[in-house]
Amino acid sequence: MNTCKRLGSLVFAVACITCRHQAYAFAPPKISTITRQPSSSCNHPLVVNSVTDDSATDVTLTNPADMRLREIQSELKERNVSYADCFDRESLVKRLLEARENNPVVAVTEKEEASTPQPTESSQTAKPDDGDVTAKDDATTTMSPDADAAFDKEATIAELRELRVKVLKEKLSEYKVRWGTFNEKEQMVQALCNAMEQRFIQSKNFSRSGSIIPGEVTDVTESVLLEEMGWLESDVNNGVATKPAIADDKDTLPHSPILLDVYATWCGPCKMVAPQLEAAAQELGPTCRIMKIDSDKYQRLASVLRIGGLPTLVYFDGGNVSKEVKRVEGALMKDGILDLVNECGSMAR
Repeated sequence: MNTCKRLGSLVFAVACITCRHQAYAFAPPKISTITRQPSSSCNHPLVVNSVTDDSATDVTLTNPADMRLREIQSELKERNVSYADCFDRESLVKRLLEARENNPVVAVTEKEEASTPQPTESSQTAKPDDGDVTAKDDATTTMSPDADAAFDKEATIAELRELRVKVLKEKLSEYKVRWGTFNEKEQMVQALCNAMEQRFIQSKNFSRSGSIIPGEVTDVTESVLLEEMGWLESDVNNGVATKPAIADDKDTLPHSPILLDVYATWCGPCKMVAPQLEAAAQELGPTCRIMKIDSDKYQRLASVLRIGGLPTLVYFDGGNVSKEVKRVEGALMKDGILDLVNECGSMAR
């Protein structure tokens, strides 16, 4: 095809932006096909030049491999192409490439542009940037739940479908979900999403930060630990622990107590305590928030806690501002940990 034939008031000339191979599509009333020259074998993104009687405009079709998952899904929706059977990124990219080949971009006429409401200056100011919205959505499953957050099941499923089967199996094992009977990837995705939702609900109702799971040991950051204990950043900056302005009623403490393991990755006794602490956590369940923190990563907090040896187990009450009840330096086995929690629980009441 060496000539561009006008079939109406609108003609689309398409060129590859990389190797400049030419392709053409015609309308009226809208595009039905995009045909490359017979000599063209490239699969690069195309630049669509819509040529009318009076003007020309440029539209760039982004390579699906460079697009976000949500952008691919959005374009498929605009093209009225179903992707319900696409369970990973590769299949979505393939579906979009097929859709572009079979259903090229529909031209917007001057009449349609005139009928489209234009945003006012105030609405442009109030509307967040698209990049901000995308970043917020993409972080849904990686952020810890806050007090008002809700589990975004649709976004979680979309992200899980991007993972390889091997990774899904590893995550299912982490969530203690048996996957041996699953024959399809989608079964793994749905099972993992349900497990993540249950854990989200449990952690949200169990801890102040929404990051602590009942029956498990959570390796926390300084910010999470401060939120769980109700300590102020300003006090820690001054090298002291926050003290409650008003003492809590011991009989009606608002939160479950905290057992904190202060450890170091190079510490042999710390490594010995780790599985014992996990076993104790499973038995204690929702009665105690069990956390551990790396003293090398968070030296400032280790100093505020006056850590002199490793490992150190510190028990805090469940007040709005947690107070230390007792600490033990050195390795404890499961029974010793349970005895410590029971003893401190009696002392706090």
